[in-house]
Amino acid sequence: MFMVIPAIDLRQGQCVRLTKGEIGTETMYYEKPVDALKHWMALGAKTIHIVDLDAATGIGNNQAVIKDLVASAGRKADIQVGGGIRTMEIAETYITMGVKRIVMSTAAIKKPAIVKQLADKHGASKIIVALDHKDEKVQVKGWTEDSGKNIYDMAKIMVENGAGFILLSAVEADGAFAGPDFKTTAKLIKVVKIPVLAAGGTRNLEDIAKLRDIGAAGVVIGKALYEGKIDLVSALQFNSP
Repeated sequence: MFMVIPAIDLRQGQCVRLTKGEIGTETMYYEKPVDALKHWMALGAKTIHIVDLDAATGIGNNQAVIKDLVASAGRKADIQVGGGIRTMEIAETYITMGVKRIVMSTAAIKKPAIVKQLADKHGASKIIVALDHKDEKVQVKGWTEDSGKNIYDMAKIMVENGAGFILLSAVEADGAFAGPDFKTTAKLIKVVKIPVLAAGGTRNLEDIAKLRDIGAAGVVIGKALYEGKIDLVSALQFNSP
């Protein structure tokens, strides 16, 4: 399996991209996120990754916008949502809404039992745990806090609690066009037996090919698509069932 997944990051109801996850660095690409969704779907995207930046940083949420995006996607594309999903209630709100997969980070790292609860009730395939790291240490609360926990140990704990996927993001690479963190990604793929998705730093088709070749199950791409550095139609040629 390999999936190329466009990202839609939401801040105050708009589609934006940050650099290295820092609030205040945002560039607005679409005033109406549904226009971004329709654009990527028209080019052939079958999975869309949505991040609620406001919820991730605890300054509100974009649930109403996400509900509209899920409805617009219908059965034509799978939607996975992350950002601020820190309680069973919020997780189940999204699952009920029709989201294909939820992406958890802070809550999962601080209380792995929530992953087990959700996996037992809804199945592992519904749950992605995002491990966002700086120097192999997991970052939480929208990348504003260092948990001090090692990503490999944390990944094993997430697998034990029923996570279906790991999403590995290198904070320093995000939006910086420095290339993905191939070394850490390859190491993590060997550590866990569940699919690993990569995010952060993807610059070109060569990066996508290398991630696929080292065994990643997919790549989430944001800024490189919005800035026209990667053509989505060409990138989707790497998809495989």
